[in-house]
Amino acid sequence: MIKQGSAAAALMLALSGCASTPSGHVHAWVNYTCSDGQVVQASYPDDNTAIIRLKGETHTLHVALSGSGARYIGEGWQWWTKGMHDGMLAPLAFGESIASAPGIACHAE
Repeated sequence: MIKQGSAAAALMLALSGCASTPSGHVHAWVNYTCSDGQVVQASYPDDNTAIIRLKGETHTLHVALSGSGARYIGEGWQWWTKGMHDGMLAPLAFGESIASAPGIACHAE
């Protein structure tokens, strides 16, 4: 039999890698290590949204047209994924909807 305090602690530990959306749904984060050494955390709360954590800041991006994979843009960033294992992060210049800057390759841990 598990004590009530132990069960609560186990639940908190299990949810520590998750986040809540404004609708109250919980979703998991995927950690990506990039070729320049930085870490990007990404979460996909629905089919049209990616939330990324980068350099201590959280950015909400929305799906954009792509030839392959899933591309998200918003708040000055482009996040382009192929499956759940590979991503490409690039800054968006003012007025851009497709990044002209070279991207940084990232791979899920």
